[in-house]
Amino acid sequence: LYDWEVDEHGGLRPMVDAKRGAAHAIRSRSRPCANDSYILETILKKYNRHKIPGGSVNVQVEVWVQEITTISDITSDFQLDIYISEMWLDPALDYSWMDPCKYNLSLNSVLLEKLWTPNSCFINSKTADIHRSPFPNIFLMIYANGSVWTNYRLKLQGPCEMDLTRFPFDNVTCSLTFESFNYNTDEVQMSWSPLGVSKMREKMELADYELTGIENLRASEPYPAGFWHELTMKFRFKRRAGWSRRKQLGILKTILSAWISFALGSKAIPARTMLGVNSLLAMTFQFGNIIRNLPRVSYVKVKTRLSRNKLFKLLKAIDVWMLSCMTFVFCSLLELAWVGYLSREEDELAVKAAIQKASSSPMPSPATNVVSPRPPHYESNSALHRRGYTSEEECALMSLRDNDYGYIPPGYGLNGNLKSAMASFAGPCACTKEEPPEVYAPILQSAAELAAYRAGQNVSLSLCPCHEHLALQIDKLSSILFPSLFSVFNIAYWYHYLND
Repeated sequence: LYDWEVDEHGGLRPMVDAKRGAAHAIRSRSRPCANDSYILETILKKYNRHKIPGGSVNVQVEVWVQEITTISDITSDFQLDIYISEMWLDPALDYSWMDPCKYNLSLNSVLLEKLWTPNSCFINSKTADIHRSPFPNIFLMIYANGSVWTNYRLKLQGPCEMDLTRFPFDNVTCSLTFESFNYNTDEVQMSWSPLGVSKMREKMELADYELTGIENLRASEPYPAGFWHELTMKFRFKRRAGWSRRKQLGILKTILSAWISFALGSKAIPARTMLGVNSLLAMTFQFGNIIRNLPRVSYVKVKTRLSRNKLFKLLKAIDVWMLSCMTFVFCSLLELAWVGYLSREEDELAVKAAIQKASSSPMPSPATNVVSPRPPHYESNSALHRRGYTSEEECALMSLRDNDYGYIPPGYGLNGNLKSAMASFAGPCACTKEEPPEVYAPILQSAAELAAYRAGQNVSLSLCPCHEHLALQIDKLSSILFPSLFSVFNIAYWYHYLND
């Protein structure tokens, strides 16, 4: 390197030999020292800004990171403010022989346009702007031995590499590459200073990310016109999962709310259905709110031990969580459908059992078969009228098999017990609502007999209590099985993504 020394902060500064004792000798002389105007006028008189200093020059680069402002998941980029310094030696700017009053000249950006510069730029930045507050933030200093120090305050927007397979437990790497745009390695050699890239603040944090490290690299890349030195700085971030975990906590509460339906019993089918469907809709809405803030990626490129050159369509970690939770809620709805089916079968078997019990009783006397006129509404079905049913019996048969009142069990005789049993299942309806209260006395009596029958009689079709018991057992098993499986899923999920 040219006469450089490391300062107390680890950065470089030119080391001027004239500073070693010559300053006192110059001040002791009677003739005046050379001022800034005289020095600039003299060195620029014969200066050629198109000539590379010494034919080949070494440029050292140093970066101070002032602030990292944002990281965008949608556009996969980040924004930051930096100070970037370039230092090189230009022998044509040496003014130590002029007996200068100062051994460094602090100048503005206007003079920089008259000097040779390496024409460096960030080749992968999306935007790069020099701060103007209120003037261009460009610093220029020329030392007595011809060393040049330039410093720019920039606002940059650069790309980020995002692998959303582990979102929201992922890490993000953002990079910026700095090189000379015009000169290859035969003319300009670029390298990092000993300080390299440093932070101006000890702790830099964003709302969603935490800066875990900064790395500076140097590489020689081939181009058609030769090789260029590329200086790359990489910023590594770790995503803060607090926001996503709060979302996951809300989804967990939604799942627990859906499982309350297991305790409502087999008779509260409408309430259980509403609870399950509302839980599923709430989770779908929350899932859409999360993925709305993520880029639309359909697959993620990964390498596995079995096949390292294939593309696998994988889900993000948040997708695994959300879809698994929605599957648990959907399975609870399937369990509800099973319980509802058993409950309906129970009612149908109870009616069949009552009919079988009534048909096994002795035939009553003809006097008990009182036929009442059939309402005009049912005249189209002549089967009931031909068999001499009363209006209560027709209403009971309407309740059998989902109002299929044309169905008459074959071989069943009609007696008083059957009439009263069917009337007890039918309950009051439009065809009997105007009968006097005396009509319901035998119905209530037969209902009590039916209840006693369902409790202890040995009839071949008395399977309905088993269906009710089975539905209760399914709910009880589900109330244990669903939380247990969900706990196992959570243990595997969090262990995999937090320790991978």
